[in-house]
Amino acid sequence: MLLWSGQLVSWIGTEVSGIALPLVVLALTGSSAQAGAVAAIRGLVYVCWAIPAGVLIDRWNRKIVMVIANLGSGLAMGSIALALAFHSLSVIQLYIISAIEGSFFVFANLGRFASFPKVVSKEQFPAASAQSGTADHIALLVGPPLGGLLYQAAGGFIAFFVDSLSYFINAFSIFFINIPLGTKTPTERKAVHHEIKEAIVWFWHQPLLRFLNLLTAGRIILSAGLYLLIIVLAKEHHASSLFIGAIFAIGAGGGILGSFISAKIHSRFGMKQLLLGVLLLSFLIFSLYAIAINNFLLAGITALFYAADPLYNVTISSYSVKIVPDEMRGRVASLTRLIDLGANSFGFFITGDLLQYLGSRWTIGVFALMLLLLFIATEKNRNLAATKM
Repeated sequence: MLLWSGQLVSWIGTEVSGIALPLVVLALTGSSAQAGAVAAIRGLVYVCWAIPAGVLIDRWNRKIVMVIANLGSGLAMGSIALALAFHSLSVIQLYIISAIEGSFFVFANLGRFASFPKVVSKEQFPAASAQSGTADHIALLVGPPLGGLLYQAAGGFIAFFVDSLSYFINAFSIFFINIPLGTKTPTERKAVHHEIKEAIVWFWHQPLLRFLNLLTAGRIILSAGLYLLIIVLAKEHHASSLFIGAIFAIGAGGGILGSFISAKIHSRFGMKQLLLGVLLLSFLIFSLYAIAINNFLLAGITALFYAADPLYNVTISSYSVKIVPDEMRGRVASLTRLIDLGANSFGFFITGDLLQYLGSRWTIGVFALMLLLLFIATEKNRNLAATKM
């Protein structure tokens, strides 16, 4: 609960500043390209830091790492709030501070992934993973409208102050975790490049884990672009900005509902059954976007699509916890997260191009076909057939 509640508060803060950041950049420069570039800094920093950070997470005290990383992020966001309060913020400062905050985020994020299995038993992990998914969707439900409201009422200062405060609350919460989060038996330290090689070799000899990582990357490509696709579809139906926000709030509600029931469903079926069921359901639901003739249907389809995600996440994370050795959990997480982050960036890129050159209907068709191919690949995977949860 300490790990979960602190992260929930931090996620809400991130969503609040996520709305304010592009608005601040646009106010300073009037350039949407600059706004996108500043927002992309965190992803770029993650790519640079992920693998070495994974090695250090397995070496260092994970609790101390997460506390320091959250304090660092809080100070970085607080410096933006302070600069706004004194009307001295520049775009160069935003680039630098975003890079600093992104560096701290890498360590906090990988530390949480590595520590999560330490704070719950294996039997309770599916339920805990579902609860984590609930927090994610609660943040999506609350953060963006709160960020917009705060920005409109009091300007960017208060939005970044709230995000800064959320990081400090998360650090405070983690500080009171009183069980060891490090590896049970510290391994002999080797040179960093040897430890990275060790993790890569181990990961390469896990064909099912590699397949699941690529499967997840495929879904992330779609989910990253879904945000933009929904906005375009809503605009085609002449939706107001307020109603577009409501569509995502309704979608987040579907995700929360899916999180509540995913742990119970997970315990009743095998891994391959669960994955095939979620992928088929995702394909069928996503295909409905092609016949979403009004914004109310668009909101309902989005809620259904988001409701299926938690069961997939619980299934994948439960297998990962079971198979990855604790002494290299940080390094393996850095490898898988690196692939996932690349998929996320590619999803934004490819969705924009598809919408620009093919239109929304063809974009829906391309992504629906991709979901169908993921379903077929899962059905044909021999390693899944012999796997028990």
